[in-house]
Amino acid sequence: MSENFCNKCGACCRRIPVDFENKMLFFDGIQELTSEFEQMLIPDTKTNNITFCSCKYLKEGLCTNPNKPAECKNYPSSPFAYIPEGCGYYGLIFSKLEAQKQHIRKLKEEIINYQTLLNSDKTVQRLIDHHQAIIDKYKLYGSENW
Repeated sequence: MSENFCNKCGACCRRIPVDFENKMLFFDGIQELTSEFEQMLIPDTKTNNITFCSCKYLKEGLCTNPNKPAECKNYPSSPFAYIPEGCGYYGLIFSKLEAQKQHIRKLKEEIINYQTLLNSDKTVQRLIDHHQAIIDKYKLYGSENW
């Protein structure tokens, strides 16, 4: 995020959700867990297949890593980022997520409108397929219910 709302509390570095089995990081949306980032993690509690970890570079609430990986430098870069309670980014991420949901709802509305127009017009079907492809990209986050 270009804006800096960080409270410098370290909460985001104390509870990093990771699926080690599938090598997935749920810290900033869903992304592949890199070996560089994995080496920084100290596993703590586990719930189902998600292990919550802390960062070995976190000292007294502050990061001491002189070579922060991209995952840290860019956090939070997605409206689907895991935002800990009290984080300064919470409001910003919430508003970005709601904007994304609103966009998905609008696409769904347009699909319904196009389907009513759809007789044998291939152009309308291409528009429907295009909108549905965008909606499907967010299925992991529950877009079918937005």
